[in-house]
Amino acid sequence: MFISMLSLNAPFRLKLTGRALKFSNGSRGITGRPTPNRAKGGGRWKSVRRLNLLLILFCASSAPARACDELAPGTLFWVRLTAPVSSYTANPGMPVEGFLLQAPECDNGPVLAAKIPVEGKVLSVHRVGLGLWHETAALEIEFFRLLPPGRSPIEIHARVMRVDYARESVKNGVIKGMRSTDTPQGRISSRLKYLPSFHLYPDPILLGYKVLFPVFPEPEIILEPGTDLQVELTERAKLPLDLPPVAQIPTLDANADLHNSLAELPERTFTKKGQEADVVNMLFAGSLADVEQAFAAADWHHSDAVSAHTVFHQFYSFLAKTSYPTAPMTAQFLNGRAPKLTLEKAPRSYENRNHVRVWGLEDTWEGVPLWASAAVRETGGTLSIHKGFVHHVSGDLDEEQQTVLRDLLVAGCVDSVASIARPGMAHVMRNATGELFHTDGSLEVVRLKPCVADSQVKGSGDARSQKPRSWMFRFVRRQVLTVRSDLWRANCIYALLDLTRITIGAARRSAEHQTADARVSDSQSGNPANATPLLPKRNTARAGTEGPDPAP
Repeated sequence: MFISMLSLNAPFRLKLTGRALKFSNGSRGITGRPTPNRAKGGGRWKSVRRLNLLLILFCASSAPARACDELAPGTLFWVRLTAPVSSYTANPGMPVEGFLLQAPECDNGPVLAAKIPVEGKVLSVHRVGLGLWHETAALEIEFFRLLPPGRSPIEIHARVMRVDYARESVKNGVIKGMRSTDTPQGRISSRLKYLPSFHLYPDPILLGYKVLFPVFPEPEIILEPGTDLQVELTERAKLPLDLPPVAQIPTLDANADLHNSLAELPERTFTKKGQEADVVNMLFAGSLADVEQAFAAADWHHSDAVSAHTVFHQFYSFLAKTSYPTAPMTAQFLNGRAPKLTLEKAPRSYENRNHVRVWGLEDTWEGVPLWASAAVRETGGTLSIHKGFVHHVSGDLDEEQQTVLRDLLVAGCVDSVASIARPGMAHVMRNATGELFHTDGSLEVVRLKPCVADSQVKGSGDARSQKPRSWMFRFVRRQVLTVRSDLWRANCIYALLDLTRITIGAARRSAEHQTADARVSDSQSGNPANATPLLPKRNTARAGTEGPDPAP
């Protein structure tokens, strides 16, 4: 720093003594003391300037080349479990195994490759047991070590912030289980039915029926292999200086031929009644076999056709809050055609699932078939008298694009990726059920390559061993939790409080819908500044899954 501040136009001289380098110019030294003038030879000038330049370069080269040597608290990343964890069988200190699904980022880029092993442990656990003490389960997990291959372990402190596709919620790093009596039939029979009544515990006949024939979700927390957890660093994590650069997925060359092939691609799908439904936000390049293999390797499933059996299965999954990984999907059309493939991922809950509808296009690109897709994330389910089963959707379509791409990347099925902007597309819109979508308007283009299922992606272990197997134990637990809930909640006082909470929630949603209507109107009127709040800018850097580059 000191040398770089010196002017190269002054005749600096360097005198090497036994202890230090002494600097001087023509009149005064660095300390301000007068120094005698010396003859200024041309060769000496060149030598001094060269030496100054070498010193500057030496100081610059001695600065650390690695800009990112630590991860700050609050850094988020995703971990996929490779072994089951349950509140019923877990104990404090029990190990938790997984791998990086999406690596932490530093300076707008990933610092580690995906699929690096991650170690964690159970910090605390509250199981429901027979339900005598706890109505709900709780599980706290901490991840403490990353294991990059061929490198020293990276010590971290990270807590869980979100469980994907979950019935459970997360608060302050603790996973909170659901209450088994908080089901649609439980809410109606225990509270709303008794609102006009002033008896604290009416209708013992109905109570007896519920005791003998309950529809009862499992109250314990069961995180199966393949469960995705979003985690957050709570302390700074030091990164090794010898970490190799992360291999990036090649960028697809979205040339003029590809743009011409997509010139007539519609932006929306439509229902049977001609209503605008989902947004066409992804495009796959590859054969039909490539598309099916890619999603199968990523643990996605084909949806079932609508039938009496599947409708009953949906109804039971809705009441019991269980998973239905192949639930039917409503019919949508693109250019008047039904989709070729309907794929979904719903491993843990009927209400939460990701799904894509895929249509084949007539045009090809470089001899490769093209497949348009509408990817949507569903976040809740309701039973409507007029519309049947209705799923609520996430408003962030860009997040869903990244979720689908993340699954395919980890499965090793992506050859290259590009993002094509559609500037004329509205950023705010509604679907057929009136819910709001936000999007930056981009079309994510993914070129697929042949791949096979990897056992690490799906994990291993039997999740059925993570819950009580004894029929008698489960039966007694049902009775205890049912009676306990009804004694506390089956009365007009609690029902009135619950109805008040529902009313306030409905009023808030109504206000949000009015605000959404204004945003949609602004978007359609060509005023994008007021159409939607600013969305976070997405990072286009994507880490490869084949592992880090070899060390130089």
